[in-house]
Amino acid sequence: MKKLCCMLLLMVSSAWASPVSDLTLVGQGKMSWLFWDLYHARFYSEDGRYQANRFPQALSLRYQRNIDKEDLLTATVKEWQRLGVNWKPEWPQQLERLWPSVRTNDELVLRVDENGASRFYFNWRLLGSIDDPAFAPAFLAIWLSTDSRDPALTRQLKGG
Repeated sequence: MKKLCCMLLLMVSSAWASPVSDLTLVGQGKMSWLFWDLYHARFYSEDGRYQANRFPQALSLRYQRNIDKEDLLTATVKEWQRLGVNWKPEWPQQLERLWPSVRTNDELVLRVDENGASRFYFNWRLLGSIDDPAFAPAFLAIWLSTDSRDPALTRQLKGG
């Protein structure tokens, strides 16, 4: 009985474990548009330093406004286009199946494992994954590229 209780506790705690609990915060900042805060962003790595394409890494976005899923998808594709990212047509379709609409204080986390697989979490619950190793660098470029929409946020996320 004691063994069963311990196994159940382990299963429950791992289901609710933070997807960044074993990573170190590199930097954080907020994205604002006009007068509104859109989200607070945090970037994590294994050693607390930014190194492009050295995984595991995670990006956490805690939203400060309600945003419809379609608006999130549209903004993602527009940023890939603006940055000249070589994105694949199936990625927006995969994200459409994974992502929900977000409300104030919801948290969406991308966790990239050592092999480059991308897992999305919503309020600490696993939504699903995109296993294409080209996806993570393309997605993270929105925040970490030298040509990002908000260079000050990029510097903050990279620990600068």
